Amino acid sequence: MPSKNSINRPKLTTNVRSKQQKLARKRDQRERAGHFNQARSADGSRSGEARSVALDLYFGKEDTTARRDQSHRGGLTNKTLSKKRSQKIERNLKYAQKRKLLTDVQAQLENNDEDSMSVDSGNKNITRKQEIQQAKTIKNNMSLIREALWSALDDTSSQGLTLATGQGTTLGGAYFP
Repeated sequence: MPSKNSINRPKLTTNVRSKQQKLARKRDQRERAGHFNQARSADGSRSGEARSVALDLYFGKEDTTARRDQSHRGGLTNKTLSKKRSQKIERNLKYAQKRKLLTDVQAQLENNDEDSMSVDSGNKNITRKQEIQQAKTIKNNMSLIREALWSALDDTSSQGLTLATGQGTTLGGAYFP
């Protein structure tokens, strides 16, 4: 048989075949051990999404990367959610709800402003009572925004954060000129 670097030999067939066989053996071994994730086209696939084990545990979602055959996996794992992390997730969900409320109210205000800014011949028929009613809804929306902002500030101050008062120096002591 000619040597590996010889001119008269079938160049790629022997080496490539053995290399492919080795790679196929490794792939099968890894698949049996459960190291492969689902295909991107699978129904339960979460490729492209942000992955957070803590959020999956909090919302009770099952781990999509886990395989049915756990006997081949090495080592034991215990995925639990700490009390501190669950409280953090709950707090962030509350903030997200407040942000959503705030953006909804702002969108309504912008829609009302656009409606009031447009000059139509139909606006001449608006009565004084309707104008008062519109002004009240705008005030109510503004009060909702104020309440959401102040509640967010109260939440941060209860967490130990303080607002700057503008008194004192950078060293912390009072300055009397």
